[in-house]
Amino acid sequence: MKFMLMVFTDRDDLRARPPEWAERLAAFMVRFDDELAHSGELVASEVLEFGEDATLVDRHGGTHRGSFSGTTKPLARFWVVRVPDESRAIELAAQVAEVVGSAVEVRQVWEASHRP
Repeated sequence: MKFMLMVFTDRDDLRARPPEWAERLAAFMVRFDDELAHSGELVASEVLEFGEDATLVDRHGGTHRGSFSGTTKPLARFWVVRVPDESRAIELAAQVAEVVGSAVEVRQVWEASHRP
């Protein structure tokens, strides 16, 4: 089964944290990615630009700066993992949530969406 683990934050949230937190977070993320890769569970992992730097394209082809998320925090980082079941995905998300200090969203990737 595949799941996406998602962290939502913005530049202001990160700036409000002490430098020691950022160092611990960076070290955790490197170790977490390495462990997932070594276990064979990592499908993809990406860090995204800040939401305010995003380009939103509307249905008429117009472009606007900023994230679609509106009042919520924009997606900042995600992992796609292949794990035996949802409980393992939740276990991984809990590790991330503890370090980032906020909730991590877990969503299953639909099996029918897989392409050859």
